Amino acid sequence: MFQPAPENISRLSKEFASRLLMGGVVTLITSNWQGRNNVMPLAWHMPVSSNPTLIAIAVAESRYSIDMINHSEEFVINIPKRPMLHHVQYLGQISGENIDKLEAAQWDYFAGFRVMSPLLYNCAGWIECGVRHMMPFGDHVLYIAEVVSVQVDNESFDLHWKSDVGDNRPLIYLGDNAYSSFDIVKNARTPKDLEAPEKILAERMIEELELTKESIEKREEIQAKLEREVELGNIIDVDTMSDFIGLDENNQLDFSQALIIDEQDKEDQI
Repeated sequence: MFQPAPENISRLSKEFASRLLMGGVVTLITSNWQGRNNVMPLAWHMPVSSNPTLIAIAVAESRYSIDMINHSEEFVINIPKRPMLHHVQYLGQISGENIDKLEAAQWDYFAGFRVMSPLLYNCAGWIECGVRHMMPFGDHVLYIAEVVSVQVDNESFDLHWKSDVGDNRPLIYLGDNAYSSFDIVKNARTPKDLEAPEKILAERMIEELELTKESIEKREEIQAKLEREVELGNIIDVDTMSDFIGLDENNQLDFSQALIIDEQDKEDQI
């Protein structure tokens, strides 16, 4: 039997469907043709086959990368690390038709193992691809490509993405100029054969909610301690602060009376 719809539901235009499906790693698609390189950010990507290993990317028809990929029939999926946030956004706002975007962004690169397209530094992973099929759909072109080589940064990836590696984490795209990154890895637990699934799943949902509440309380406790230190004009170590508290633009501290130290300051004190 259908239940009443949840409260606080908003109806949106159908264009928001793609935004609701966002949340995957940010990728930069690099290509090369006749000695010229190009790069573009891309959020619409997915695996489509395990055997053979195929990946699909959807590229807007207006992108200059369309010409590069159509001619070369290859590309590289680069997965940039968190510090490259602003570079990624910048590369999405300029066209490579008349300028060298990698040079404009001062982004270094190195040679691939199986393709001519460049692999970018400051990335957590690289997937080299050869185009197998190309199909236009609406205002995008869908490329089905076979994976020919995969490389990862061991600091970022070990069977799956790591969450406790600071700036070695990949970026996650949320839409417009909003990005995120992995903060925690959770291992799901399913009911055993003889357990009642409805009871076990309900208990574990309550458990997860309690863990979320505990995390919020811990964050508020750390924030209160920091506020007291700031009021006293004491030293604040930004390295230990940023990973635990994660303040946003609506929840900031006034550091005008505190002495802030970073990694370089700590090295100078040694």
